[in-house]
Amino acid sequence: MRPTGHPDLFAARGDRFKRPASAEMVPRFLNALQGRGWVAGAVVAQELGSNLRTVRAAAHESGGLILGGDKGYALTTQASLEDVTAVVNRHYSQARQMRARAMQIEKVRHGTVSTGDAA
Repeated sequence: MRPTGHPDLFAARGDRFKRPASAEMVPRFLNALQGRGWVAGAVVAQELGSNLRTVRAAAHESGGLILGGDKGYALTTQASLEDVTAVVNRHYSQARQMRARAMQIEKVRHGTVSTGDAA
């Protein structure tokens, strides 16, 4: 049973139009972070009346204005250069890993790697 007022994220069953609108949350998210440094995701979610998944999606929809990391969320313009660099490097690392996985999948799909060789 979910708490009253929380959207049922699984009710959409793949229909993105039935999911909570994370893009609409961005202005409130920006205001919530103003002048606060890093704020834990759970705190932001509670303050915005949302959940961690939607908060994460809103950060993604922010066009780079909101940083997300181990420390929680912060405004990019108010974070230290070290924090911004760490987040950017993490994203590049994840992108490299995802690209490598995609290439492995393509190799299997094209039959250049058998299922026994992929392990």
